[in-house]
Amino acid sequence: MHWFRRFLRRDRPQIPDTLWRDCVASLPFLQRLTAPELQRLRQLGETLLHQNTFTGAAGFELDDRVAVSIAAQAGLPILNLTPALYRDMAGVIVYPSQFIVPQSEIDDAGVLHEWHEPISGEAIEAGGAVILSWEDVEEQDAPGYNVVIHEFAHKIDMGDGHANGCPPFLPAFHAGLSAAGWRRAFAAAYDDFTRRVDALEAALPADFDEDEPEHAERYDALCAELPLDPYAASHPAEFFAVASEAFFVLPQALAAAYPEVYRLLAGYYRQDPLAGQPAAAAGDGGGKHL
Repeated sequence: MHWFRRFLRRDRPQIPDTLWRDCVASLPFLQRLTAPELQRLRQLGETLLHQNTFTGAAGFELDDRVAVSIAAQAGLPILNLTPALYRDMAGVIVYPSQFIVPQSEIDDAGVLHEWHEPISGEAIEAGGAVILSWEDVEEQDAPGYNVVIHEFAHKIDMGDGHANGCPPFLPAFHAGLSAAGWRRAFAAAYDDFTRRVDALEAALPADFDEDEPEHAERYDALCAELPLDPYAASHPAEFFAVASEAFFVLPQALAAAYPEVYRLLAGYYRQDPLAGQPAAAAGDGGGKHL
């Protein structure tokens, strides 16, 4: 029997020391945390494992290492907040690799287009699960990429309804933040980023084919000049989720390109990865926020 299965039956569970040390060592972006913060993150991970069902899908063997790694990464955004931000979640489902989901879109002419697409993660609204590809969870080669933080940021964003890029503000933690200031700053950054992505796409060959090595190399080179993954330009909710993963995993480019977004995220999450210490929420005055 796996440890985390036994864990669910304990009154006062604890992640084993060796398992926790291995988890922290495998996630470089956790190295900035102090010893008390790591201990708090460990306790949050235990809480998330205790309160939620973790399930493997498509034959994936969900073992202790997988469960603890996901719980630790999911706990990072709420390190200085509350697990209540994840209350709208049925559990966590983990596939071995990307999974296929149906997609649909209505174009400008009102025509419905439907297709199936492989994805690395999904957060289901209205109390649904967070679904992850373990292959993508382990992906650390892409700068700033973290599918766990991305999908759990969506869950936070869904706390007051549909994901729209403006998460719920909690009076106990976010008294100095305003929804209006947040929307202005994020809308300006989103508009600027979509312009950058449009310019990137215009620089691609007219017959661009992602399966063509030279084209893919050109695309990667152009993307390397962006402060965020181009997927952030697909919707304001995706911009928030992509910005959140970059904020925790590789914050330098985000802070340089969109300092107001970085400061708002620092205020919301009550962390400052560049400083390595918590940041208190700040208001819109004094030039700190839009």
